[in-house]
Amino acid sequence: MVVRNIALLAAGLVLAAGAARADGMGQLSGTLTGGYDRYDLNGTGQKPVNAFDAAGSAVLTLDNPGADIQINTGNTALKSNGNDTDLWSFGADAYWRDYAGEFGVNFTQNTFVTSTGHDFYSGGFFGEFYMLSDLTLRAKGGRVQGDQDGWYGDTGLVLYPLNQIAISLTGDYARFQHSGPRVTDGNLAIEYLPVRDVPVSLTIGYTYARFQDLTGGKSGNANIFSVALKAYFGGVRNGGLIDYQRNGATDWDGAPPTLVGTTF
Repeated sequence: MVVRNIALLAAGLVLAAGAARADGMGQLSGTLTGGYDRYDLNGTGQKPVNAFDAAGSAVLTLDNPGADIQINTGNTALKSNGNDTDLWSFGADAYWRDYAGEFGVNFTQNTFVTSTGHDFYSGGFFGEFYMLSDLTLRAKGGRVQGDQDGWYGDTGLVLYPLNQIAISLTGDYARFQHSGPRVTDGNLAIEYLPVRDVPVSLTIGYTYARFQDLTGGKSGNANIFSVALKAYFGGVRNGGLIDYQRNGATDWDGAPPTLVGTTF
């Protein structure tokens, strides 16, 4: 499943890159990611959920410093107690980036292929401030609309103790209106780039999430363990993580991924 989805995403991004090159438009770079998440749930009456992820992003840098246009797509295959659900996401970003950071807008459509849960659209603002050469501060927020309407707000930081290591801390909050579900979470992730000449990194992460007012008035929490491989392409060559992340595709641009938990 994951290999097939990564292949489809890679093919689409290669076509986009070729079109951009043919038109002579700026510089194109991006990422391809494949990963696994395990949701250990407490209080919701649900068994553990296994999630297999595939995602890709391609950014066209019109000028540096200057404007950037980015497309994102991804698939999450959720498996729990014999039930399978696919979540597809398609989105776009437009943002400005310079030596001090980036600021922009995001719009994403999220579609559950086989689920009784919530399909939703999200849109909002995001920004990063390169406070120090090895420290980035982050904030974002926006609206969620679909079967239920709501909003989200997130903040975080990324520390680069070494050029090949990135440590991120993130806090998220989302709430649907009319006594709908609420999600609060905190995440710690460590990304490591073993070889500078091979732009493929390994990320290990842990998230604690609290879900309230789910279907049937249920509440509970989740321990989410994640591992992922990410390949960087285009743009910077033989760089470290700070170079790829401050000059390539942004991943700080949409609603928190734990919104998937509202479908449990």
